[in-house]
Order: sequence, then structure tokens, then C-alpha cells
Amino acid sequence: MKTSVAVMRSLAAVAIVAFTIWTSAGAEKVSPCCVSVLRSRVVEPLKSFRLQKSSPPCVKAVIFETERGHFCIDPRQPWVRKKIEEFVRQQKTTVSPTSVSPRLTFSVPQSSTESS
Repeated sequence: MKTSVAVMRSLAAVAIVAFTIWTSAGAEKVSPCCVSVLRSRVVEPLKSFRLQKSSPPCVKAVIFETERGHFCIDPRQPWVRKKIEEFVRQQKTTVSPTSVSPRLTFSVPQSSTESS
């Protein structure tokens, strides 16, 4: 009788561990969403941002990504639009190698002591 109780407990423990692993593995595949929003100002520079629509349990939010992580922000805050505009403006002014004008030319000054 003691053996069957021990076996049942062991099976229950294995089932709990297996369920925990299964649910945590499944959680990694699901894209997390904001279920609440902050109203505090994000002062760090943005790496990116995205908009999230309301679809329960997810709430309408602006998700700011910074070096410190992701922040779910209330999109109705007046500073949010300014932060997004500032980020977009910075992205436009960042010069990439492909945006250099092909008309730029460089000349090397000729030495006056060159022999013919």
C-alpha cells in the first residue's frame, strides 16, 4: 500500500513538472502584449516603437523599446506623440552609406613638383 501511494505521488510530481515545462514552452511562442499601461514619461532614447490595438486581454498602447527594455505607454498622454515625432525625425536625419549622393566627387591636389 505504501508503494502505490509513493508511485502515485511520483506520477503526480512528474505530471506537474511536465505541465509546467509544456506551458512555459508554449508561452515563449506567444507574442506578449500589454495588459496595462504606464503614464510616466520615458526619457531614454528610443530604439523602436510600435502600436498595439485593443484586443482583450491586450489594451491599446504604444510600446516603446529602449536600452532598458519595453514600456507599455498610454497613447493618450500628450508627450507620447512628441516622443514618436522626435524618434521619426532622428531616423530621417541618420545618414546611411546608400544615401550619399552619387554626384559627390573628390579631387586630390596635384603636387607642383611632379615631373613630366
